[in-house]
Amino acid sequence: MQVLIVDDNEELRGFLALCLTEAAVDAVVAQDPDDALRRVETEKFDVLVIDSVMENSDGIELVQKIRSTKNGRTVPILMMSTISTALARRMATSAGCSEFLVKPFGQMQFIEQVKNLSR
Repeated sequence: MQVLIVDDNEELRGFLALCLTEAAVDAVVAQDPDDALRRVETEKFDVLVIDSVMENSDGIELVQKIRSTKNGRTVPILMMSTISTALARRMATSAGCSEFLVKPFGQMQFIEQVKNLSR
């Protein structure tokens, strides 16, 4: 299984990639939405993990762009957010997210969410 992690926070990207690697999942990281979009257009991923708020970008907007690409139409997307409102969840779902995970979250919870999406 190959998972793309999109987050502008280098420490969190590294931590999430390490969590997945320890769970025998191939983790690829993108530091910004432009990098993520390029990768989705040229590579195949089993799951995308996207932060909802990034510097100079919006995770919802990225999800909409990804959904308009050939490789991104059906790939499961897990959105991470510190915003836990029902509105934030609805916006993520409307944009095309498969699941929504509120930060902070535990390592096992994250791994389980990703593995469940890949089934």
